[in-house]
Amino acid sequence: MIKEIIAEVYPWESRVAIVEDGRLAEVFWADQGENVGKIYKGKIKDILPGLSCVFIDIGLARNAFLYAGDVVRVGKKKGLNVYELLKSGQDIMVQVKKEAFSEKGARVTGDLSIPGRLLVLLPFQSEVSISRKITGDERRKHLRSLLEESKPENGGIIVRTACLEAEDQEIIQELNRLLKTWEEIKQRYQNRKAPSLIYEDMDVLERTMRDYLDGNLSRIVINNQRLKDKILEYISGKKIFNRLTVDYEEGALFEKNNLEKDIKRSLRRKIWLKNGGYLIFDRTEAMTVIDVNSGKFTGKDNFEETVFKINMEAAIEIPRQLRLRSLGGIILIDFIDMKEKSNQDELIKVLKTGLEKDKANTRIIGITGLGFLEMTRKKSRYGVVEFFTDECSNCSGRGHIINLQALASEAKRKMAHMGYLENSQIICKAEPRLLKILKNDEKDIGYIESRSGKSVLLLSDPDLAPGEYKIFAGSE
Repeated sequence: MIKEIIAEVYPWESRVAIVEDGRLAEVFWADQGENVGKIYKGKIKDILPGLSCVFIDIGLARNAFLYAGDVVRVGKKKGLNVYELLKSGQDIMVQVKKEAFSEKGARVTGDLSIPGRLLVLLPFQSEVSISRKITGDERRKHLRSLLEESKPENGGIIVRTACLEAEDQEIIQELNRLLKTWEEIKQRYQNRKAPSLIYEDMDVLERTMRDYLDGNLSRIVINNQRLKDKILEYISGKKIFNRLTVDYEEGALFEKNNLEKDIKRSLRRKIWLKNGGYLIFDRTEAMTVIDVNSGKFTGKDNFEETVFKINMEAAIEIPRQLRLRSLGGIILIDFIDMKEKSNQDELIKVLKTGLEKDKANTRIIGITGLGFLEMTRKKSRYGVVEFFTDECSNCSGRGHIINLQALASEAKRKMAHMGYLENSQIICKAEPRLLKILKNDEKDIGYIESRSGKSVLLLSDPDLAPGEYKIFAGSE
């Protein structure tokens, strides 16, 4: 497998794409509203013992909620109810584990985790857990011994897959960095008033580099020279990255590499397969249902063989779509029925192989009584739908419309790369609501003018459809 990272950095946004064998596998945005992983000093507002849940003010638009099972019970007996563990008005340290969605506030936990590239520090645990992808007994034994000796007594460690080829010194250095970070978090908690943000993870580019830099990565392409130099400095001297190339390229990298089309395609309910079959994705608050259909593929004479080929193609594509769309929770897959038990087993095997590439926790439960394949996937970040769309007000949330902020970012990206024009001016006509967003971004417009060497004129056009815009060359 050939794996690449393609990154676009602008003053208004950063986007990072994971590309596997020439196809978009995952995409990340630096969303200013992204909160997963952030640690807050919050204040308890309400306790609902009947739901075993606590509502906490952490400074966001809606109060976060904390399940009783996520309350850290250091020095407390098990079996205590939530009223015995916490009090209304009490300050509490929590970490966001799931973004706010629809009418729900962010879900938080008291069981904190501080991630690095090689390790994850768990301040309120004590065990050393090793990635299942590190399979060698000797290596697992060595890593466990190394960290048991080096970690504090009151602190747990998750050993990430990247430790497979890491030097001992590098591992211990990262452990010390994580412990220092934890001490800084505790100090901020003591010194700041609730609600207050006391820790946030790296930006989207650095976080992606941390989580995806491994021996399978062959190339990084980025349109920012400073960050390219930073990446080169980071990988310098590390044997695992000997075959990794880091390139700087000007221009709209997502457009050059046909990634924009893949992103827009992932918003569709219907996805065509290479063999002529197709997938239907239906999302509800409770679950996601994926329906596999034969479509244009009719096969030959053998029905079982035809169905098997459609299902196998679907089993290859579904893990990719789960990552790209960042789907989570309960997932039901309605494969076309097959009679042969060996074909069913092979199908599940292929699906599991595809899911191994997924950094999110996934679990295949099995075939339900109604014939659905049931699985779960942990969702912790925004997907394409959440980033690009808003709930449609005209249909009471049953549908989605394109998010105006996302469209404004798209328009600005296009204008930023129009320096090739002979004309001295770039004109952008937009419908009134979109125009308002563009006009509020004076710094971004200044950046576009500086980068392109052209003046930018923004005009209102009420005849355009909601969210529609047109960009063309003009002269002053």
